[in-house]
Amino acid sequence: MMKNKILSILTVFALVFSLTSCEDYFGDVNVDPNNPTAVTPNVLLPQIQVRLAYAYGGDASRHLSIFTQHLDGVTRQFAIYQNYGIQPNDVDNLYGGNLYSGVMMDNRQLRALADAEGYNHYSGISRAIEAYTMMLVTDWWGDVPYSEAFQGTDLLSPKYDDQADIYVEIFRLIEEAISLLSGDGGAVLPGGADLMYGGDADAWVKFCRTLKARGYLHLSKLDNANYQNVLDNLADGFASRDDDGRITFGSTPSSTAPWYQYIEQRDDAEVGVNYVALMNSLNDPRVDVYGVPLDVPGHPVFVRNQAQPLLTYVEAKFMEAEAEMMVNGAAAAHQPYLDAIMASFSDAGLDSEYAAYVGQTEIDPGSGNLTLDHIMTQKYIAMFMDPEVFSDWRRTGIPELDPNTGANVPRRLPYAETAVLYNENTPSPADVTIYDRVDWDVE
Repeated sequence: MMKNKILSILTVFALVFSLTSCEDYFGDVNVDPNNPTAVTPNVLLPQIQVRLAYAYGGDASRHLSIFTQHLDGVTRQFAIYQNYGIQPNDVDNLYGGNLYSGVMMDNRQLRALADAEGYNHYSGISRAIEAYTMMLVTDWWGDVPYSEAFQGTDLLSPKYDDQADIYVEIFRLIEEAISLLSGDGGAVLPGGADLMYGGDADAWVKFCRTLKARGYLHLSKLDNANYQNVLDNLADGFASRDDDGRITFGSTPSSTAPWYQYIEQRDDAEVGVNYVALMNSLNDPRVDVYGVPLDVPGHPVFVRNQAQPLLTYVEAKFMEAEAEMMVNGAAAAHQPYLDAIMASFSDAGLDSEYAAYVGQTEIDPGSGNLTLDHIMTQKYIAMFMDPEVFSDWRRTGIPELDPNTGANVPRRLPYAETAVLYNENTPSPADVTIYDRVDWDVE
């Protein structure tokens, strides 16, 4: 299996980051989806991938890691977020600038170009990216524009589609992607323009199957039968850590990872007190990898060129463990649970400490005594600052989180200010708050 591509096209970062600071959802867009000859796919794909990774590991991670208590806000803007004071304008760049006007508008042009020219692997990748991105958007905001979206100034007020209908389209896109990626790639192949898998179509098929499993896991709260759908898709999903979907950032100022760029200029946040206490209570050596203690006050430290995961083998094994628990019981869940922890320790460079860790009965109580609480607690620990943890917590309530303030922990992001102001179909902030549940998050 091809290793994850190391990002070397620094001009991609320069372009993307020059566009991410103050974009307007309904303003000019980078590309015209009705003019598929304006640019070539090898230019579009890398900037789409970088922008998606930057959104997932940037604004989304910052906001949702406060909700999940992976982080605590200590000063300035983050102190406001700590008390759930996130406002519609705080998510403008994430919702409009990066995800809608950025990733998905550019991706629609890539798809139109690839479909017109018969570049099947590009077409498949573009559908996988759209499915992934729309899943994020509807999981974080609930009902959102989709069927009438991506028309630029031709339609400034697209309707809001029901989340259930969006999920139908997400699964359809994934199946289309798998079909396109499973055949001839066409005259032009992605190759090095694909920063995640180097154009490896088989790797993308595994990504699609694992993504579909993630989607069915979200919907399991509506219907337990979806747990079997999770297992069916994971059977053809990620098989090792080499399959991880990651974008590796660079070391130059314009190409560094999103958290590094943010923290380099600010010291607003620190690793969550409750998160650290949980890890310490379990003698978890990963605590010193996720947040190395400093002897003097200062900025938290992040790696310049760290890889931003979008979907990983660790997550896949935890999904498998949860689904096996719900379908076949504790004994069936036991091995994928241990595999998930082992993969997490390998990611942290702590292979030699794995055996001692799982030797504790608090971690491995034996196959017959394993519970959902064990699985979800370990997933919560392993997926530090990953926005997917927010969906896990909403589905399972594990770990139990005491609100930072007030009576409840938020269950969604607020609709963006530009959407509220310029799309007449956007629900009023008074009608839909951060404490309201998305459709699959049933009580």
